Amino acid sequence: MDTLLLIRERYSSLSAVEKRIADYVFESGEAILEMSSQEVSKKLGSSSASLVRFSRKLGYDGFSQFKQKLSAAYAMHAEDDRYYDEVSDAETPLSIKNKLKVRINHMVETTNTALSDETMISVVSCLDKVEVIFVFGIGASAIVAQDIFQKFSRIGKQVYFLQDTHLLVSSLSVQKDQAAFIGISMKGETKEVIELANVVKSMQVPMIAITSNEKSTLGQLSDYVLHSISGEDFQMRTAATMSLMAQLYVVDILFYMYVSEHFEQSYRNLQKTSQAIKALGQD
Repeated sequence: MDTLLLIRERYSSLSAVEKRIADYVFESGEAILEMSSQEVSKKLGSSSASLVRFSRKLGYDGFSQFKQKLSAAYAMHAEDDRYYDEVSDAETPLSIKNKLKVRINHMVETTNTALSDETMISVVSCLDKVEVIFVFGIGASAIVAQDIFQKFSRIGKQVYFLQDTHLLVSSLSVQKDQAAFIGISMKGETKEVIELANVVKSMQVPMIAITSNEKSTLGQLSDYVLHSISGEDFQMRTAATMSLMAQLYVVDILFYMYVSEHFEQSYRNLQKTSQAIKALGQD
């Protein structure tokens, strides 16, 4: 996992001292690789123990292993030693492509690590047992909800995607015994999603969350949590893009898992929907 992007991902969870260390890592660049823990501590006016805690917060044994992983990250991106920076003014197309490529790869790696295979299998089993799926999200998460609607509809699964929560709850109330609900919120605290999730919970409808935080309100309310980890948490403008891509990536995994379990039927339905779309464009 890319160490510099990992620091950005974990930045908000760091203590004030650890944030100072993180800032110094970015400011010093590769020069820190030649420094001992005592030298870094002296520069920052902190202790070697703080460097160890910082390294362990990132998942490393200590400062020496942190520097090893940091060196590997710089070696991997030798052609662009500022690849971890935010997109700025006067960027070249190549620079933007490289920065987004690195972030997308990091997002995929972190989401794959966090996404439980067992939970994914359980969610597919849950969806298999119900007749209809209700899905809801606000803002960018609504795009993800729409993606679920169009994907599963094309293989013959009945999906409700309604932005009006009153209509959604009304429809759900009369189909609750045959339904499952998917709530989408990156941080799991979106007001409208939480309000709806509380109602769904009271109806005892199976609930699936697509979120980055299983300890969030949405995560706690849900029966299943599918982790979508953007890998961005450092006041980054690209964070919103990575969050959306992480959610869409999780939906793709869920969809193809479902298709794999119902391959023949899904294939037939995809052929039917494809032919119908082609017919629409004919004179």
